[in-house]
Amino acid sequence: MSTATEGRGAGEEAPPLPSTTLGRFVAAVTAVVGTSMFGWLTVLVDADATRARGECLSGLPPPIDVRTGTVDEEAMAAMQRCLGTLHGDLLRQMLIGLAALAAVTAVVYLAAPWCECRLRGLRRLERTPGTEALRSDLAGLVREAGLRRPPTFVVSRSARISGNTFGAGPVRYVRLDLGLVHAHRTAPHLFRAVVLHELAHVRNADVHLTRLTIAQAWAFPLAVLIPVAVNYVGSVPARHLLGDAWRLAAFALIVQVSAWSVLRAREFAADARLTGDDIGAVRALLAADRRRAGRWARWGAAFRFHPLARARADALDRPGRRYAARPVEALGTGLAAGIAAPPLVELMTNLPRTLPGPEPLTGGAFAAGVLLGAPLALVTTGALWRSAWWARRTGAPAASGGLFGAALACGLLAGRRLAWSAAYTDDRRAWWVEVILGLLWIAGGALLGRWVADGARAHLRRIAPSDASRTRLAWAGAALATTAVSAGYVAALLVLDAWSTDGEFSMWRLVAAREGHPDTLTPLVLLDLLGFFFRIVAAQAPYLLVLPLAAALFPVLATRHATRRAVRLGLVGGAVGALVLPLVPLAVGAAARDPGLTTDTAAVLVNSHTLLPVTFVELTVAVAAVSTRRLSLPHALLAALTAGLLLVPAILAAGTVLSCVAGTTERCVPAADGVDAVRALTHALVVAPVAAVLAAALGAAVAAGLAAAGRHRRWVVAAVAVLLASAGTVAVAHGRPAPAAPAARDPCLVGVWRLAAGRYHFPVEAGSRLGKLAGLTGDASVDLVSGPDTGYATAYRADGSATDLYDLFVAEGTLNGHAVRSVHRGVVTYRWAAEAGLYTQRDSVTSGNVVLLRVGDREVDVTTAVPDTNGSYRCAGDQLVVRQDNDDGSWGEQTFVRSQA
Repeated sequence: MSTATEGRGAGEEAPPLPSTTLGRFVAAVTAVVGTSMFGWLTVLVDADATRARGECLSGLPPPIDVRTGTVDEEAMAAMQRCLGTLHGDLLRQMLIGLAALAAVTAVVYLAAPWCECRLRGLRRLERTPGTEALRSDLAGLVREAGLRRPPTFVVSRSARISGNTFGAGPVRYVRLDLGLVHAHRTAPHLFRAVVLHELAHVRNADVHLTRLTIAQAWAFPLAVLIPVAVNYVGSVPARHLLGDAWRLAAFALIVQVSAWSVLRAREFAADARLTGDDIGAVRALLAADRRRAGRWARWGAAFRFHPLARARADALDRPGRRYAARPVEALGTGLAAGIAAPPLVELMTNLPRTLPGPEPLTGGAFAAGVLLGAPLALVTTGALWRSAWWARRTGAPAASGGLFGAALACGLLAGRRLAWSAAYTDDRRAWWVEVILGLLWIAGGALLGRWVADGARAHLRRIAPSDASRTRLAWAGAALATTAVSAGYVAALLVLDAWSTDGEFSMWRLVAAREGHPDTLTPLVLLDLLGFFFRIVAAQAPYLLVLPLAAALFPVLATRHATRRAVRLGLVGGAVGALVLPLVPLAVGAAARDPGLTTDTAAVLVNSHTLLPVTFVELTVAVAAVSTRRLSLPHALLAALTAGLLLVPAILAAGTVLSCVAGTTERCVPAADGVDAVRALTHALVVAPVAAVLAAALGAAVAAGLAAAGRHRRWVVAAVAVLLASAGTVAVAHGRPAPAAPAARDPCLVGVWRLAAGRYHFPVEAGSRLGKLAGLTGDASVDLVSGPDTGYATAYRADGSATDLYDLFVAEGTLNGHAVRSVHRGVVTYRWAAEAGLYTQRDSVTSGNVVLLRVGDREVDVTTAVPDTNGSYRCAGDQLVVRQDNDDGSWGEQTFVRSQA
C-alpha cells in the first residue's frame, strides 16, 4: 500500500487546550441533568405530604413584612413546623434522581458495544483468514497515528466505504465496513484516509465522550420522560398533560441537539489530524456524497449526528473555522444552564445549610452559581482561548468575546423561562421590567465574554506558541477565575430575578418603600435593587463578592507594565481622596449649624457623609483608567482597589472629625471601633469597586458606541429612535405613582435636629442576653440616658420622609452594679406623621444599622428590625420632644434642638 505523506502523522498542530468536543460534551451533560431535575420533583414527590404542607401553610400569617423588615418569630416557627421534612425530601429526590439517571446511562454505555457487535454481526479482523497484509498495513497506520496501544479491528458486512469507532472502558473498537476492506486493494489512498480518520478519534480520546453522550441521550427518555408520562397519565388530567407536552418536547429537543453537536464536533477534530494527500482523498470522498446540501439541509444540520459533507470540506479548506467561537455554542450552553438554574436554586435554598453567612435565598443562589459556573466557564474559556490561540499562531483576528457572552446571557434568560417551575408560578413582571432586566443581563454577559477574550489574548501574548505546559497552566487559571466570576454573575441574575417578581413579599417593595412608594415599581427602584443586592451581600457574606473581584484581576497578571500604571493611578487618586475626605465632615458640621437648611441639603447631610465620597473617588479612578485605550477594565478594578486601600483609614478619620464639628459636642469621640472598621473595609474594598467598575464599563461602552456612530450613522439614528420610543412607552405605561392619602405633618418638625437629651427605660428579663451579662437572678429594668455629646442627627422632610444618622449615639446606665452602654451606628430612613400631639413612625429601612450593648468589657449585638411606633410629641420653636411608649413596658423620651447657626 502506498504511504503518502510521511512525517507528521498527527496532522495540523492541535492547541494545548480543551477541545470543542469536550466543551460540547460538558454542555450536553448540563442539558441532560438540568432538564431532568423537574422529573425527579414530579415523579418522586409525596403528594399527600405536599397537600398537608399546603393546607398547614394556608392559614398562617405572613412571617416577614418586607416593607419594614420585621420578622414574626411565632409565624416563622409555625411555618418551619408545617414544612417538616421538606429539606430531607428534596435531598432524597435529588439523590434518587441522579442515581437513576446515572444507572441508566451506565447500563446503556456498557451494553452498547456488545449490542452493536451482535446486531451488526461484527467479526474480529484477526479471526478472518487471508487478512495478513491488511493487518500489517493497519499496524503501520496505528503507529503513524501515534497510538501506544492498537484498538480492536472488526469487520461488518456493509458495502459502504466507511468505518466507525466505539467501545466502553479500556476496550476500543474500530469498525471497518466491507466496502472499506475492499478499497484496501482497489483504492488504497481512500482506505488510508478513512482509517486514519477513525484512528484520529482514538488519538483524540473522544470515543468515550461520544459513547457517554449517546448513553445520556438514551437515558433522558428512559429515566425521565417515560416515568413522567406514566405518572401524569395515571394522576393528572389529560388537559394538563397536553398543556405541558410542548415543554417536554422542548426539553427532549434540547437534549438531542446537544448530543448531536458533540458527535459533529468529533468529526471535525478527527479531520484536523489528516495531512497532505490524505486530505485530498477525504475531499474526493466527500465530493462523491450525492446528498443535497441546500438551504434546508444547512438549516437542519443542527439535527444531524454527522456533519454535512460540504461543512467538512469547508473546514479542511479553512481550518480557522474549527477555532471560531460560535455564539450558537454559547446559546445552547446558556439555555441548558438556565433550565437547570430554578430547580437547583430551590433545592439549595431548602437544604439545611449551603454557604456560611447569607440568608437562604442568597446562599442557595450562590451555591447554584458555583455549580453552573463551572460548565459555563469551561465552555466559555475553551472557545475563546482556542480562538485567541489560533489568532496568535496565524495572525488572524481573534474573537472579541462580546457576542459570545451576549449569546450565553440570552440562553440563560431563555432557559430560565423554559424551566418547569416557570409554568406553575403566579409571580409575573411587567413587560418593561423584563426588557430592562434582560438588557442588563445581556450587557453583563457581553462584558463577561469580553473579559475572558481579553485575558486570553493578554496571557497568550506572553507565552510562546510552542510552550504547551505554560499555555495549559494559564488556561487552568483562567477557567478557575471565570468560574468565580460566572458564579457571581449567575447568582446575581437569580437573586434579582426572585426579588423583582410581582409578589406580595417581593424585595422590591422594601426598596420602593424607602423611596416613598412601596406599591409602585419604577426603573429607579430596579437600579436601587441592584445596589441593595451588593450592599446586603457585602454586609452578610463579603467573601461572596471578594472572590469574584479577586478573580476578575486575573488578566492583569499578564500585563506588568499596564499593571504598574494602574497601581500608580490608584495610589495618586487614593492619596488625593484620603487627604480631602476628612474635610468633608467640616462642611457637614457647618451645614448642621445652618438653620436655613433646605430639604435636599438635609437629605444629603444624613445620607452617609463619608461613603458616598469614597464611591465617587474610586469611580473617578476607574473611569480615568479606561478613558485611555491602554488600560482595560481589570486594570480599572485594580486601580479602584488600590485607591480603596488608602481610603479606609481616611473614612475612620473622617468619622472622628465629624464628632468634633457636628452638634454641640465639646470634645472629639474616636470612631475607629470594630463596627466602623468593618463598614469602612467592606464599602471601600467591595461595594465601591463594584460600582466603580460597572460605571467604567458603562462609560467604555458609551464611548465605543459614539466612536462607531460615525461609521454607522443610520443604524445609530435608528437605535436612538427605538430607545426613545421604548423609554416613552415605559413612561406612559408606568405612569406616575398614585398619590398616597395625605398624612398630617406638622411643619414645625421639618428641618434638621440634634439630640440634646434622651431617657430610655427597658425591662430586662433574667434569662435575656443582657440579663445574663449583668448576672441578674430575677427580672429587673434599666434606665439609660444620653446627652448632647453622645446624640445623633435627625432630618424631617416635608414629603413625609425622615432620616436618622446615628454617628455618635451612646446611652449609658447601670444594671445590677454594672455599667451598661448602648451604642448605635448606621442610617435609618422612615415615614413620619405628626398632628395634634400624636406622632407615628413607620416603614423603616436601615443601612449599616448596628446596635450593641456593652456591659463592662463584654459586648453583645442586639440589632433588630426597626418596628413601627406610635407616641406623642411637643414642638415649640427650636425644641422638639418625642416620647414613645411600647406594649412591653419600655419607653423613651428624646429632646431635640434645632441646628444652631
